[in-house]
Amino acid sequence: MNDDEHPSAESNSPDESNAESHLEDDSEFGEISLDDIGAAYARAAAAHDPETFAVPEAPPSSESDDEPAPDASTENSADDDETVHPEGIIEAALFVGHPDNQSFTPARLASLMRGVTEEEVMEMIDTLNQSYKSAEQALRIIEEEDGGYRMTIAPAVEKVRHSFLGKVREARLSQAAVEVLSLVAYQPGVTAQTVQDQRGKDSGALLNQLVRRRLLEMKRQAPAEGGRKVPHYYPTERFLTLFGLESLEDLPLVDESFFGH
Repeated sequence: MNDDEHPSAESNSPDESNAESHLEDDSEFGEISLDDIGAAYARAAAAHDPETFAVPEAPPSSESDDEPAPDASTENSADDDETVHPEGIIEAALFVGHPDNQSFTPARLASLMRGVTEEEVMEMIDTLNQSYKSAEQALRIIEEEDGGYRMTIAPAVEKVRHSFLGKVREARLSQAAVEVLSLVAYQPGVTAQTVQDQRGKDSGALLNQLVRRRLLEMKRQAPAEGGRKVPHYYPTERFLTLFGLESLEDLPLVDESFFGH
């Protein structure tokens, strides 16, 4: 797998398949401690080539690649008599969601259409929310702290959602997922290829799962020598909060002998 390829969400590995869950209930991580994270990293370092565990220099922080998507308004068939309105494009984009589990900024949504401003996007989102409420639909579009938008369900139907999910809510991270989480926590900015080299197996599905759970975030960054941007993975603020950390410097120390120094 090349670094510049976003890891596939599909995997035939049993440990990765069993790790899958779409829950956001913080209690599901209650049985994982900081010692578990440190121990998982130490085990991975001891089991594989120490050379692959040389801690890389932290790459410069950069924003996620936000290249404008193709103009969705031109992708409709010429034979299609139905006109796709801007509200429909916004609704469809939010319903499908960002491929990197990020919120959609007004600028990104506006870039999907011609002649639509960010202000008009926000007005259309207000209109959509009003229509959902008037029709007593379960959907809602929320604005997040970063100013982006995400589609979710109304608070009134959360209980129904939890009831429907049933025992799935009790899912925990597998040992394989904890191992991948530890590799990123101790090596912020690591690439998917490096994680794969260190584990000796494809880890794309687990990285995607941890991004969906908002424990990791992915940023595309150009190599120092130039070229196409590749995905780098970082622990999130949610990760720090869940484990009671002020910063990654508060992670448990790992014996440096594991790294062949």
